Amino acid sequence: MDKKEENPKIRHVFPGLILMVLVIIGIAVFLHPPSLEVNLSENENSGAEVRHLTISNTAGENVGTEVGQVAPNFIDLNDDTFSLTALHGKIVVLDFMATWCSPCKIEMSHLKEIFQNYDTEQVVIISIDVDPTESDETILGFKKEYGDEWVFASGPEVGATYGVIYIPTIYIIDGEGIITYKNTGVTSSSELSAEIDKLME
Repeated sequence: MDKKEENPKIRHVFPGLILMVLVIIGIAVFLHPPSLEVNLSENENSGAEVRHLTISNTAGENVGTEVGQVAPNFIDLNDDTFSLTALHGKIVVLDFMATWCSPCKIEMSHLKEIFQNYDTEQVVIISIDVDPTESDETILGFKKEYGDEWVFASGPEVGATYGVIYIPTIYIIDGEGIITYKNTGVTSSSELSAEIDKLME
């Protein structure tokens, strides 16, 4: 008897509420879609991870670390598509550094000016940490604070091959892989620009 007296209006309330909730959710998703583009672009921003570089091949004619010589090639241990030779055609600025180095922190502001003033299709900056004791987390923290726009890598072997004793040390390499500039100590943005502009003439 009780079942027969059940109010039919009650049976229709819940389907109506469910439909209303679904409509509200649909409108919210339409008006505020997930911002996937922002996350992807952040990940593409010169790499969210620290690259691990090693020397690939130092054999060949006139390979060395002095101005006028062919720069020793290096590759990423985890991504063999990333190498110095793969960057041929572009001007490459190598910044040998460590996170605890005070002058290296000063150099970051100069490199940031270079990054902002030149097309990344023409000029590539790679900061290479030469301290084998520094973790990826430490390097990433430094990258986020000082130079989040370009590639940071761990590369003690690369630093040793390039004869880095004091840091920061800057190398500029032309589109053919030839070293055109080398300096130990802080290099001003104006000096970096002057050397890059010579190669772009």
